[in-house]
Amino acid sequence: MVGVRHSRLSICALLLLGALHVSASDYRFNLYLGIGPVKISAGTAHLYDTEVLYNGRAAIRTAMEMSTNSTADKVFVLRDTIESFNTRNGESLYFRKTVNEGSKHNVETAVFSKDRDKFVVNMTTMDMNTGQTSGRSTEWRPTRIFDLMSMIAFTQGFDTSDSEPGRTESLPMVNGNMVVQQYLVYTGNRKVKADDGHTYNCMVISIRDYKEDKERETVKAYVTNDSKHTPIQLDIILGTGTSIKAVLK
Repeated sequence: MVGVRHSRLSICALLLLGALHVSASDYRFNLYLGIGPVKISAGTAHLYDTEVLYNGRAAIRTAMEMSTNSTADKVFVLRDTIESFNTRNGESLYFRKTVNEGSKHNVETAVFSKDRDKFVVNMTTMDMNTGQTSGRSTEWRPTRIFDLMSMIAFTQGFDTSDSEPGRTESLPMVNGNMVVQQYLVYTGNRKVKADDGHTYNCMVISIRDYKEDKERETVKAYVTNDSKHTPIQLDIILGTGTSIKAVLK
């Protein structure tokens, strides 16, 4: 389930690509499950954001809901809800993820702050079945720590107009009770047709990490090659022979 959990994180991250360029954005996606050569309808995802006040500060609240359907539930069940509060320039304030997967029901939270010259994040995981805290940790870093949404706000400046394939950005990002390193690699451009019937000129971004000292690709994302960086299609690797595709509708 570790691979599935990480892939779910990546699904969220790339669906959020483009979410913070303007307030009151609203995106919906169809999900397709691939098992070998077979592809089936797997569910939907909904992403939206609003301008709010967070502890008296102007902020953007971004929320996302993902749900697999009864067919895909036979392979894996996904009922996740994510919300995050970030400043207008994308700095993390508060992050919360509700994970509903089979018998696993957790709430993960992260509270961000600064302590003199250090960036601090306090992370907590609570088991909703028992009401008990199942994990707690604190990280101090000399550089900014990202959550899913602030990482995506950062990618709004991912201008590839003068970039060669292979350009890479590395960001420390909250994942559960850890801060992990994510790698965004630009691999070129491609035209992609979405479920809305339109064909878009997209740049292709590969999301990668390292497991057991080996680099692995977890997601290939196709986002419009313009200032909006609208997510059009995502190819997510869940495991050997199993994948999920999210397509803008």
